[in-house]
Amino acid sequence: MKISFDLAKSLKLSPPKYPKGVKFINRLILNRDKVQFNKENQTYRVQVNLETAVPQLKDSYTAKGFIYTKPPQAIIVDKDDPKMFKGMVGYGRDEAQERLNWETAIYDIVEYTSPLNLEVFKINSNDDDDHTPAYPNTKTTILKSVVNAVHSNIIGDTDDDILEYLKLICRSKPKWHQSILDTLRKEHISRWTTMRAFSTSRAKKESIRMKLPYEGAKNKNTTSLGYARKFTTLKNFFWDGMTLSVKNGFQKVFLSTWVDEPNPKTLDVKRKNISDEFESMEDMLNEWVSHYIDMPISEVSKKSKGRFPLIFNGFFAQDIEAINTNGGNPKEVDLVGIDGKPWKRLDV
Repeated sequence: MKISFDLAKSLKLSPPKYPKGVKFINRLILNRDKVQFNKENQTYRVQVNLETAVPQLKDSYTAKGFIYTKPPQAIIVDKDDPKMFKGMVGYGRDEAQERLNWETAIYDIVEYTSPLNLEVFKINSNDDDDHTPAYPNTKTTILKSVVNAVHSNIIGDTDDDILEYLKLICRSKPKWHQSILDTLRKEHISRWTTMRAFSTSRAKKESIRMKLPYEGAKNKNTTSLGYARKFTTLKNFFWDGMTLSVKNGFQKVFLSTWVDEPNPKTLDVKRKNISDEFESMEDMLNEWVSHYIDMPISEVSKKSKGRFPLIFNGFFAQDIEAINTNGGNPKEVDLVGIDGKPWKRLDV
């Protein structure tokens, strides 16, 4: 679809304004096939844009056309091919334009002085209350940007460095800063370089790799039932596990879990606490059955021995300290016991 753009109107109603470290070069109308918006450059926004924003952006373009009071998408020259460009800001808009079959679009060509300046600019381009036709940052967007910045060595891996970065990329929502830091340390990047933070999404990926049951019967590569989830309280697993067992002919249901914010000095202690709490479920059930059917607890325990359907199935490896005596490989891999030693799988 050929769109008629008014470049002078765009420059008048939305004059180029860029932060320190990002330099405006030119505003042009370009064929869209000259610009590549790679997903790897938009890892913290792609999912949000594609699933939520793109239909809204498409509707906005259909109803209002190009909005001249808003900055256009920002791009940089492709260093490998000076005739091509890489998209930095506007992935969702590009996807909406693609679905509308736009042949051309208006772009700002920019340069940046450092990866930090570019990252801050990319995130702040959506740190606004009025986003038509863009889409505002979510908490997840901000969190993923921080993870990306640490992993890419754009910022340091200290709480102070992360909080300073949040002041730059999340200016309008300062109340989010501490909770984002807390989530990052719990689920993504441990404060300890020898420890591995864990999350539900990471547990799912590990379960798929190891053919371990998760989310009940979601892993089709195993016939076992079970969960790969954080064990916070008894009710967190007991009800789901028992219900799943009953619905599947009283099959065994396995649980693999992890420790939040692992500390090298307390990891085994916290694992022991989780293990003890897990084991208390069977005693609790036996006590309840004893009262319910008026049978001595000793007899209930004798009759039920080996029949409790909820089975603990190890901790996900979190101590990743390299061991010289093991060829420099991590101290823990796959599933381990309380002491960090390899766990014998019970679900296979």
